[in-house]
Amino acid sequence: MTMTTAITTMIITATAMNISRSSNFAAQDQEKQLFLLQVANSSFPTGGFQHSYGFETWFQSGAVHDAGTFRTACRDWLRYSLARSEGIAVARACDMARFEDFDSLPALDRKLGALKLSREAREASSMTGQALLSSYGDIFGRPGLEGFARQAEDGTVAAHHAVVFGAICGAHDIGAPEAVLAFLQAAVTSLAGVACRLIPLGQVETQRTITDAWPFIQAFSREVMELGIDDMNTAMLSLDVAAMQHETLRGRLCIC
Repeated sequence: MTMTTAITTMIITATAMNISRSSNFAAQDQEKQLFLLQVANSSFPTGGFQHSYGFETWFQSGAVHDAGTFRTACRDWLRYSLARSEGIAVARACDMARFEDFDSLPALDRKLGALKLSREAREASSMTGQALLSSYGDIFGRPGLEGFARQAEDGTVAAHHAVVFGAICGAHDIGAPEAVLAFLQAAVTSLAGVACRLIPLGQVETQRTITDAWPFIQAFSREVMELGIDDMNTAMLSLDVAAMQHETLRGRLCIC
């Protein structure tokens, strides 16, 4: 073999190895994206599509009655409630699972539950979270989350939806920024679906509302990366009251 042939062979071999590595990395990234798209989809069996977060009270009272009032209320909900409570919980649960600190999940779960002043809101969050954990186990298995799942089954932890979502993302080595972005987008999309049925809104108007929320979802996803468990809070008392009033409505189509 001549020197030129040897060098050419080495170049071809190195190029093939780099292509193989790149293909493997690309496949892993695609699998993570596919996982996120699947578990954040409203068709994933959690019952989240029935959760109005207390908005059904406002829909029935007329406080939120069209695309404009819904858009404003949705933006406030994102800023003052969802991002600062569930959003932080998703990020921190994701980090805990990625670094296999599963023993810290129960304390985070209790903190999130304490921020939910309405009984229905707590129960809805726990119900959808346990359904997510159960479905995740049936479909993907529960790598590292077996202990947390047992605690959820025996009632030791409530297994709130945001905590479970963050934990299963972390268990699949998905970063906190991606997990929070997917969670907030899924929550807004789910709520917009409820608004579409109950206000009602047209399908195009509903999609515009979701699109209008993108800048806020992106901004809040970045913001919560700098925050810890002690920063978790909710400052939307009017929605907490609406969630409390929900259980006394004469007709209810949502779980909260």
